[in-house]
Amino acid sequence: SRLWIRNLGRDDRCISDHGKEARFPFLDESVVSFLKHMPIHDMCDMERPMGIGDKMILRLLAKKIGVEQCSVLAKRAIQFGSRIAKVSESGQFGNRRDACGTTVYHKTVS
Repeated sequence: SRLWIRNLGRDDRCISDHGKEARFPFLDESVVSFLKHMPIHDMCDMERPMGIGDKMILRLLAKKIGVEQCSVLAKRAIQFGSRIAKVSESGQFGNRRDACGTTVYHKTVS
């Protein structure tokens, strides 16, 4: 999977450039292990509309902890919503598919 190489590498560089450290609680080994043994129908119901059936287990948890308003939002990956992937990688590689997540970015000061 390219998630580890490309997406997390890019995200880590962008976040670190701002002096912050990213946290990915849903990629924690114990969370992944727990979900790996859970029946898929307990996690999602793709026959239901987007914003309800997708990521169902997370949406139910969000409602339970009191963030009901965001529990019905449709998924939108941050790199696509902000267009950061297109801007940061296609300029250097010609297209996003050729990027591998190891590019070093140098901040330019004007």
